[in-house]
Amino acid sequence: MDTYLQEVKNFRQSWPEIKYVDLIFTDVNATPRGKRIPVDSLEKLVKGVALPLSTITLDTKGAVVESAGLGEDLGEPDNLCFPVAGTLLPTAKDGTGQLLLNMMEDDGKTPHRLFIRNIIDRMLNTLHSKGMFPVVALELEFYLIDKERGENGELQTAINPTKNRRETDTEVYDVDGLDDYADFLAELNLAATEQGLHTAGALSESAPGQFEINFDHSQDVLRVCDEIIFSKRLIKQIAHKHGFDATFMAKPFLEEAGNGQHMHISLIDDQGDNLFTNKEDDTASPLFYRTMAAMLSQISDAMALLCPNVNSYRRFVPGAYVPTKADWGENHRGVALRVPISDGKNRRIEHRIAGADVNPYILAAVVLSAVLASDNYTQDQCPPALSDNAVDLPTRMSDALTQLEASELGAFFSQDFIDMYLACKRSELAEFERIITPLEIDWMLHSA
Repeated sequence: MDTYLQEVKNFRQSWPEIKYVDLIFTDVNATPRGKRIPVDSLEKLVKGVALPLSTITLDTKGAVVESAGLGEDLGEPDNLCFPVAGTLLPTAKDGTGQLLLNMMEDDGKTPHRLFIRNIIDRMLNTLHSKGMFPVVALELEFYLIDKERGENGELQTAINPTKNRRETDTEVYDVDGLDDYADFLAELNLAATEQGLHTAGALSESAPGQFEINFDHSQDVLRVCDEIIFSKRLIKQIAHKHGFDATFMAKPFLEEAGNGQHMHISLIDDQGDNLFTNKEDDTASPLFYRTMAAMLSQISDAMALLCPNVNSYRRFVPGAYVPTKADWGENHRGVALRVPISDGKNRRIEHRIAGADVNPYILAAVVLSAVLASDNYTQDQCPPALSDNAVDLPTRMSDALTQLEASELGAFFSQDFIDMYLACKRSELAEFERIITPLEIDWMLHSA
């Protein structure tokens, strides 16, 4: 823990005005949970901080999912959590910092088998032992929206701070539109720099008040996922300062584009050479096609992991640049797996299924599990690009959960994790389906 204590010392010197620190533990939905402590208590964390094991299985409302079996059945036990190196950072809230935690098993030493961050670490160790080093980058979309709801409780698009009118127009890649939100974006970029977040800039996306933030490519897969957690907190905090709300819902508006979270991946060797490319002629390598085949084979089974909420599936409509089949293509935004324009050195696969509501660690684990599974495929098993025979993806949550249960993804994640995830998501789905909606009443009150 000497490294951690040095990190605390450096943090105090850099941010002497910070008085409190949020200890953040992410649940299965990647929602930040935890507690706030005085900054003077940071050194005590070398002994760990106790949090309930059931914290892993909190639902979207913050309640323990008892059917997952980590709550009352076990007596609601605590497990020790320890700081994640390199994550002691400031926030956009005056006088407050933040620090990620990692949960241990009962012995207080072994990384917990159900905590997704630890599952990724295990996958990475396996790949590194084979001389394969993943390089990943993420793209995150979000909406700035009005804090006030409409007369029927619906979400409303943001009021443009420069034009002083509600956003209604779609202006893809509108540079001038970014100027309208210059104050928000400037503060966001400054705070991201202060937090050491490796963002590559913001752009106006394909709907009113929608933006995308891109993150730099990195070999530190876990850090890339950590930065999504920090960035979501940051975007919400800065948005509130400027009079907006921010949402990462997959489909907040029925008639507008959804929010996606895409992951780019390539593989390099210990010399930094791209394993997706043949050195001799700069063409795609057999490993590229084997990995593509593995990803395509697993996508349908992984839909429940990539699309964690009922709302997630509302993105999957024809003509919305959201894939509905397990297909791939070069320089094509309508496919599940896109190969962007690049030279051989930068050849990569863009995984385009997940919405912005996905747990970034689970997204990374899905992508890495396909890399691990590539050993089980041959180059010839990769279907042609834009194949007419591509399998339809499940676009209802219940169907996706059934398919995940019958899958072999437990061999890569651990079956215990898959079982826990299924229990949590089936509990949420059951609660959602119990609700009588205003639309049902409108349709059925007098016609039934």
